[in-house]
Amino acid sequence: MRLRRLMLAAVALIAVLSGSVAAAQPAIGARTITVEDLPGEPSIPLTIWYPAMERGVRADGEPAATATAPLPGRHRLIVLSHGSGGMPLNHRSLIFHLVETGSIVAAPLHPYDNGADHSGPGTDLQLLGRPRHIARSIDALLAHATFGPLIDAQRIGLVGYSAGGYTGLVVVGGRPDFALGPAHCAQASRDSGFCGWMRRGGIRRLRPDWTIVHDPRVRAAVLLAPAYGIYFDRRGLAEITAPLRIYRAEADEIVLHPYNEDQLRRALPRFPEYVVVPGGHFVFVSPCRGWTSSVWCRDPPGVDRAAVHRRMNGEIFDFFNRSLGKD
Repeated sequence: MRLRRLMLAAVALIAVLSGSVAAAQPAIGARTITVEDLPGEPSIPLTIWYPAMERGVRADGEPAATATAPLPGRHRLIVLSHGSGGMPLNHRSLIFHLVETGSIVAAPLHPYDNGADHSGPGTDLQLLGRPRHIARSIDALLAHATFGPLIDAQRIGLVGYSAGGYTGLVVVGGRPDFALGPAHCAQASRDSGFCGWMRRGGIRRLRPDWTIVHDPRVRAAVLLAPAYGIYFDRRGLAEITAPLRIYRAEADEIVLHPYNEDQLRRALPRFPEYVVVPGGHFVFVSPCRGWTSSVWCRDPPGVDRAAVHRRMNGEIFDFFNRSLGKD
C-alpha cells in the first residue's frame, strides 16, 4: 500500500510537468522494480528508463502498462537522485533526453524524503540514507536479469538535484562533517534560511548505527544546485577524484551559492566544471504546464525554463560523453 500511495503521488505530480513525447522521438521503455534496503527499512521503488524496441511511455510520461523490450547492447547507466520532497519525474526532460541518446537512466524514490513522505529532511534518514539508496539501486540493477547485461559497469554516472546533489557528493567520496553546520549558523547574519529550518545547522540522529556510504562505481557526477555544501570542507572532499559538473541558479533563494556551490568549488581537490544558469532554485525542475501557480513552476521575469533545459540537457549529455565515453 505504501508503494501504491507513492506511485499515485508521482502520477499527480506529472500533471504539473511539461510536454508530451513527440512521435518522432526514439522509443523509451520504463519499468519500476523494488529494491530491498536494510532490514526493517522501507523498500526503494526504482524506476528505470531505457532505449526500447517499441514505445513504452505514454504521452503523459508515465511508464506504459506493459514494459517494452530494451534494445540490445551495452549502455551507460546514469543514476538520478531527486530533490528533497520531490519525485524522479521532476526531471523528465533530462531523463528522456539521456535515454533518447542511448543511456539507461534509473532513479530511486528516496524513502523518507519524497513528495509523499517528508519525515526525513534534517535527519540521518535523509543525509545518510540517500547515498545508500543509490548504492543499493546500482547493486540491484547490475544483478537484474534483464538490465544487468545491458549496463556497462565501467560507465556509471549520477545526476543529483539539491539534496540529490549532496547525495551525489557523498556517493563519489565526500565525507560530510555535520559539526560544521552549527559552527556556520553561530554567525547569525549568514544563511538564515538553512539555519532556521535545520535548527541552527544541527541534524537529528534517528539511526545512530548508520554510517556514510560511498560507491566508487560512480565515475562522474552532475550536481544541480547541490544543497548542504556547508557540511563539506577540504578534508571532507579530499578523496573525490570523479569529474564533476556543478550548476547553480543565478537567483537561487534556497540554496545560497556562497555556502554551497561556491563553497564546493573552493574546497574540491579537482576544479569542477561550473555553470551558472538564469532562474531560481526550481529552474532545474522540468518545464511546467497547468498548475503554474506552484512555487515549483514560477520563474523570474525573462527566464525561459524550456530554453534553459534544452541547453543544459545537451551540456550534460556532452559531459557524460567526455567523462564516461559515448554510447
